[in-house]
Amino acid sequence: MISVDASITINDRREMETMGLVIAALAGLAIAAIGVLYLVRPRMMATVFGLPALPHEDATPWLRLKGIRDLTTGVVAGVLLLLAPPTVIGWILLAFAIIPVGDAAIVLAARGDTKAAWGIHGTTAAIMTVGAILLINA
Repeated sequence: MISVDASITINDRREMETMGLVIAALAGLAIAAIGVLYLVRPRMMATVFGLPALPHEDATPWLRLKGIRDLTTGVVAGVLLLLAPPTVIGWILLAFAIIPVGDAAIVLAARGDTKAAWGIHGTTAAIMTVGAILLINA
């Protein structure tokens, strides 16, 4: 288990839980919104992902596949926030953090925009990991 100091008070744990849930909710809303944007404006969204080349126009449906998966990920996060205990949400948030880590790795491997790789994907993974740690230890 990811552990923090055992001397944390009940109030501290409540604050950690609240902060973790806020991070999880914002991450879920953000990825759902990104999913909708990939469904509606896939080529525009692809330009900010960080990859060095935009897929050919005929490949635009592939971008929409990303959109439906991102939207679904956000919906799943919302369902979890409504139904799962905070510790479970924390572990799932940690698992979901694999997605932006993978995105960053793919952008970097493709010699894409390093600012997007670290600034968008890396930062997202770090924030999600902090939220997960807060929830797991609350």
